[in-house]
Amino acid sequence: MRKLLLINPHPPGRHGEESIHVIVQMPLNLAYLAALTPGDWEFDVIDENIELAMDDKEKELTFNPPDLVAVTALTYQAPRAYKIAQACRRHGIPVVMGGIHASVVPEEASRYVDAVVTGEAENVWPELIKDFENGQLKKIYQGGLPPLSRLKNVYPDRELLRRKYNYKFSSIITTKGCPNRCDFCSVPTFQGQKFRERPYEDVLDEMAATSYKGLMFAEDNFYGHSVRSAERAKNLFRGMIDKGIKKDWLGFTALNISQDPEALELMAKSGNFGFLVGIESTNEEVLKKMGKRVNLKLGPSNYKDCIRKIHDAGLIVWGSVVFGADGDDKDSFKRMVDFVLDCKVDILTYGIDCPFPKTPLFARLDSEKRLFRKNFPEDWVYYETAHVVHKFVDMTLEDFINGMQYVYDHLYAGDNIRKRFKMSMQETGNPRNSMFALRVSQDWDQVFKQVLDNLHKLQDSGDYYKDYYSTSSKAVSLPA
Repeated sequence: MRKLLLINPHPPGRHGEESIHVIVQMPLNLAYLAALTPGDWEFDVIDENIELAMDDKEKELTFNPPDLVAVTALTYQAPRAYKIAQACRRHGIPVVMGGIHASVVPEEASRYVDAVVTGEAENVWPELIKDFENGQLKKIYQGGLPPLSRLKNVYPDRELLRRKYNYKFSSIITTKGCPNRCDFCSVPTFQGQKFRERPYEDVLDEMAATSYKGLMFAEDNFYGHSVRSAERAKNLFRGMIDKGIKKDWLGFTALNISQDPEALELMAKSGNFGFLVGIESTNEEVLKKMGKRVNLKLGPSNYKDCIRKIHDAGLIVWGSVVFGADGDDKDSFKRMVDFVLDCKVDILTYGIDCPFPKTPLFARLDSEKRLFRKNFPEDWVYYETAHVVHKFVDMTLEDFINGMQYVYDHLYAGDNIRKRFKMSMQETGNPRNSMFALRVSQDWDQVFKQVLDNLHKLQDSGDYYKDYYSTSSKAVSLPA
């Protein structure tokens, strides 16, 4: 029997979203690959958030050689994925790579692995496996963007990953893609600008088929962008209630859902904790530069009322913001803290403005010669919203570091997390959901501390001030 090893790479020592223990979840893409693999194969998985696939000191693999290795990677994971792939190939183990980074820069990934899958694997993975079995593996497999009805009878092999690591939380796909074009976001680049919706009946069937009670809706907007998509989402919530599918669930959407009281009521009844929403900024000029149309249409002046309506439904608001975007200045940090406290946002997490490859933001900052992390592929490890990779125009690096420290001191340090928990209890009247918010904030505390440490290391290194576009630099431009 052939053996396939599935690897989720992770830079050792990094803390990020994967460090939020209350929702630590399995890498669903690997579970799908196991389910999509035809024929007689034995599977194993290594999630480097939990155990390493490669010993960094010895540069050697920690596992026995399988017949084939499959690796999936976000951009910050790519350098680690390439190192693992190189170690595998030294031992004669063929490697296949997919995921968002390989999809947007396949020409780079193909230098390190035997085959690259671009887009989504549902349509091409069985073909790839057959080609491998016949000794005819191609260099590139273009998966494209198949309709989500393709997932009707393909459930990810959650039990494979549960047996290995006993994950307490899983995720589920209900939509993909986004019609918006926010300049920093890689979702339209990877999943397309068409909003694809999975038939809610299929989602209900998969929910009923898994024993996992905790589920994350693995997309950027489960509610959607139209009246029709909103009705589909509500049909999903109604189905959960009517069928008695009891799940503790969380998802991502936009603040405009606050204008739909029926949706909020159904979400609360169906087991929802609340949701993560991209607030990004309270400055309209910054939102315009980002292209964040949904927030502009709603209007930052209406954020407070939106959050109140969500709280009235007993749900928590997990606000995500961007720090360091053009238009942000040294006073932006205090304004954001004031906003969070005034509007009683339950959880605040953030990303440092990051130009992911092939996004409009990357193209603009590159054309303006403002990127200072250009030694690719090694420098991709910094492209993950926890590092600064470009030079600011409206503040100094020192302004940024001081501002981030101000946010930490006023929202996280001391007894601030406990105070915000009490606030959530008062606003939502829901102990369960408020406790969830507390646990996320406690975990994010260590993420925040690592970001501050990253910033001080950058300041000490002097890298921020170097000209990486000079002829003597190691700068590498991405292909168009």
